[in-house]
Amino acid sequence: MSRFARALLLVSVLLAGCVTAPAATPPSGITVRAVGRASVKPDTVFVNLGVEARDPTLAAATAEVSRRMAAALVRVKALGVADADIVTVGYSVDPIPAQRRSEEEPIRIVAYRVSNVVRVRIRDVAAAGRVVDGAIAEGANTVSALQFTVSNPAPAERDARTQAVALAAAKAKELAAAAGVPLGEVISIEEDPVQSPVPVSRALFSTGAPGPIEAGELEIVVGVQARYRLGAR
Repeated sequence: MSRFARALLLVSVLLAGCVTAPAATPPSGITVRAVGRASVKPDTVFVNLGVEARDPTLAAATAEVSRRMAAALVRVKALGVADADIVTVGYSVDPIPAQRRSEEEPIRIVAYRVSNVVRVRIRDVAAAGRVVDGAIAEGANTVSALQFTVSNPAPAERDARTQAVALAAAKAKELAAAAGVPLGEVISIEEDPVQSPVPVSRALFSTGAPGPIEAGELEIVVGVQARYRLGAR
């Protein structure tokens, strides 16, 4: 074999080694998202009840808060709230300085503000007004973070999830039909994080009678993302 022939053969071999196989074509498909919703009546109320007092001496402010909180909790428990459903979520002591006439004037404490807040779980929604008003009547002077919830959301979540999957399938069929291609089998289904709206209470409390608390309904929301195959035209 001549030198030219050997060179030509070597080039041919090198070129053959550089040929790459065509990349695999990803399967054609369609991805859709859908949200399912289910309504449920709340059966539990959470509320923060607190006592705040201010006094020139720390001992007096602390004693006042302790006395009033103890009385409020006795009333709350008498209205059916268990010990396990009461937890302290905040306790603070804030010195209150006198107003200074200049930066050079030393800081002088004139009073102390003491606050104690408990988180109460009320398992009877109908009793929530009586519990809150009872605590207020015995000395609680702050009420905040009223929230309705459901103790077992699983059935409502299941209904919302079923609805979301059905809506996703319907949406995929519509899109495939609009594209003029048949819809194939489902490839994957995943849950999409969806934030449910937080219910806001419009309840008003008074110390004379049980405050009206309108629980209404809670909306359980579940989102899904589904991928389907698309058939040939």
